[in-house]
Amino acid sequence: MLPRRSMVLRYALCLIFPCAILFLWVTGPSESESFLLRLLHQPLNETALRDELGVLERLLNITLPEKNRSIEELYGLVQNLRSQVPVNPHDFAYLINPKKVCSDGNIFLLTYVHSAPAHHKRRMAIRETWGHPRNIPDVKIRVVFLMGYSEEKSYQDALQMESDMYGDIIQENFLDSYRNLTYKAIEGLKWITHHCSQARFILKTDDDIFVNIFSLVTHLQSVFAEAALPNKLLLCLVWYHMKVVRDPKSKWYIPYHEFKEDFFPTYCSGSAFVMTPDVVRGMYNASLHTPFFWVDDYYVTGLLAHKVGVKHKKFNTVYVLGPSTFLQKFTEEDKWRTLVFGHVHNLNYVFRVWNMILEDRANKPSALKIS
Repeated sequence: MLPRRSMVLRYALCLIFPCAILFLWVTGPSESESFLLRLLHQPLNETALRDELGVLERLLNITLPEKNRSIEELYGLVQNLRSQVPVNPHDFAYLINPKKVCSDGNIFLLTYVHSAPAHHKRRMAIRETWGHPRNIPDVKIRVVFLMGYSEEKSYQDALQMESDMYGDIIQENFLDSYRNLTYKAIEGLKWITHHCSQARFILKTDDDIFVNIFSLVTHLQSVFAEAALPNKLLLCLVWYHMKVVRDPKSKWYIPYHEFKEDFFPTYCSGSAFVMTPDVVRGMYNASLHTPFFWVDDYYVTGLLAHKVGVKHKKFNTVYVLGPSTFLQKFTEEDKWRTLVFGHVHNLNYVFRVWNMILEDRANKPSALKIS
């Protein structure tokens, strides 16, 4: 009995590929490349290309006009659409999406705060202090809080009630965790791009950061007063040559297979940074074609900023990032007026410093000068 055709093909392939490898090793790269092209070249299959074109149209949510295309044109079109398919689509659904935050337009500053479902007290402290919408009556400022979902139903139920009351919660259906902070970062870029791109300035911060909102607004108004439509702005505490943590016991441990270099390229502290909406839109669009990396501040202000072509503008002197020194620095005579952002864990300190700032403004309102 003759062997089956499938068996013969299997034996043939087993012989061809070892021979091909030997040929590549002997002949060198240029002849090898030509050999591989001849070996792998197959006639274009029009049916398969049309099927793939339909899939790509659905993935990209587009509808191409019907027309007669040659098989070469069809192949070129498919190749082009393949390059547009997101590698990081961020296709999470909204669980909570406020509709009225930016509905009245003419917003000077929109602040989006990275929070978590369990951080109700931190959000309340922000709403009652620097995040209150009427802190500066003639300047329109809005604050929203970003997060993923909690596996604890009690938190989720409480969050829905909080959202109904304040209308400033944005939540997507990814698990809220430390390793998912980049999802939270893209959540913010995406929401602003789709729902609040008219804001003049965008501030990203965290719910354990204090913001002297009066100092920040005064600085933005004075420095960018001449620019009717400022753009390409990324204002932050710039970090240069930051060493990658290789200690497996560290919270920030990054193995070599995740990041090969020993030092990060230039990026911003994720504690707080100011952007213009063109940068936000550019970063969101770039994120769709930039593979996920869990270190969110580097992903956004390093990788995405580089792709967008925006340069980091130093704002380093206005930050206090040591929680243990927050109260001392923000109550130090004359010094505190030059500060804008402070990392703080004790909510009592937040209210104490805020009340001091309000009292100071009531006694001697004056413009801030930041070098």
